[in-house]
Amino acid sequence: MKTILGSALSPIVSCAAPASRPLASSANSLVQKYSADRVQLPIILDFHSDDGKREIKEWYRKQPTTRFTRVEHRKDTSGHFRHEFVAVYLCNSTICRFDRRARDDMRGHALKNEGTISEDSAHVITEADTESKARLDESEVLMSTTLGWGKDVDLKFILAVCCGIQSHPEAKSYGLLHYNCYFFSWTLIAIINRRLPRHFGGSLLDKTKQTKSAWGTGLIHPSRPAIGVTSHQEFLLSATNDYIYKGMKKAILDNIPNRLACALDVMLFPSQISFWLKREVPLALQEGSRLGAQQFFDEAKARRNSQFPAPISSGTVNFDVLNSNTSSVMDIDCAYRSLKERAQRQAEKTLTKAYDEMVDTLAADLFIGSDVTSDLVYLVDHRSGCARTAQEYLTERMVDHFKQVEGYGFGKAERSIERVEESMAEIWVSVLGMMKDKSKLSFL
Repeated sequence: MKTILGSALSPIVSCAAPASRPLASSANSLVQKYSADRVQLPIILDFHSDDGKREIKEWYRKQPTTRFTRVEHRKDTSGHFRHEFVAVYLCNSTICRFDRRARDDMRGHALKNEGTISEDSAHVITEADTESKARLDESEVLMSTTLGWGKDVDLKFILAVCCGIQSHPEAKSYGLLHYNCYFFSWTLIAIINRRLPRHFGGSLLDKTKQTKSAWGTGLIHPSRPAIGVTSHQEFLLSATNDYIYKGMKKAILDNIPNRLACALDVMLFPSQISFWLKREVPLALQEGSRLGAQQFFDEAKARRNSQFPAPISSGTVNFDVLNSNTSSVMDIDCAYRSLKERAQRQAEKTLTKAYDEMVDTLAADLFIGSDVTSDLVYLVDHRSGCARTAQEYLTERMVDHFKQVEGYGFGKAERSIERVEESMAEIWVSVLGMMKDKSKLSFL
């Protein structure tokens, strides 16, 4: 059974194979002055212990350069396990590779739900390191992206991503199915490309503003009368609906575009906008309906008591009809309280259903427009030879991987993809926090 399981998993996951492992347990204890013409040893990244942070700081500060202009996603082509990693090209013609493996003595625990101890590493490969260069040249380039002139990024950003991975409650552990070298590489690629200028943020906000009218015109007026009400109650219900409709429309137009603009900064994948809209739109509709109904009642009551000569809003309610009615303010109050909930429920149900149908269309429109995709950073997929966005490339990689995992009976692919995307998005938020608050970069 163990042999069958190993054979099934070997093509799709990456264990730490000692034969091709470039790490040494004593690597962290050897400190030397770094230069572009001397061999550097790999460093195991430990962001939790004081010794680990000190070694990372020393390693970073002794690099001749920490800026890079090119990123590659690579895959080993030799050996039983096809390990994946990320290589970045530094400005002095050296290459720094970032790897994730399970710790040598803990690889047998990698199939457990909680995973096992991971070893994330960084290794600067100089021209003098012919052995490491040869091993690198034997690997296959899956994807590459070259940053534009003046768009170089510092290694401290990648270190922040690695720190975010090690600080994540699930991703910190090496898991053979989810949080392996694949996940590590995907996360680096996704967040590095999200970090590049504009990405989808700026033009998406412009696109959101352009679709503002669609949010308003998409509202369906909830004018259908309720069942089992008197003509007077029906009048009140209709009048209340007018206010509920206007309250909902105002809440959508005033809140959704502005909230979306703020939310964009912490979104890693464009697909996240659909989930965001499905959560925020119903909340805005509920709040708008509540405020609209409350405004109707307040104005009706105030008008009845002659506190002001005319209604505050230019709604369709004829308060003179209310004044000529024999009902007292208390009657209106009672009728309102019973009809308010009914009107709100009816309006919310109608409008929420309408917006459920609009959300996916609007979300897709925000990203498919040419003014949006032109701002995305394109990667070169070396297997297809095509230029693609990071989202397209990573989605295909995840689908291919988790479909195979599903085929071996280890959970549904869709749920696995959701799980790792959610983890990556959470790591992105933590990286943003570190880059904004430099005190959190204690390892530098």
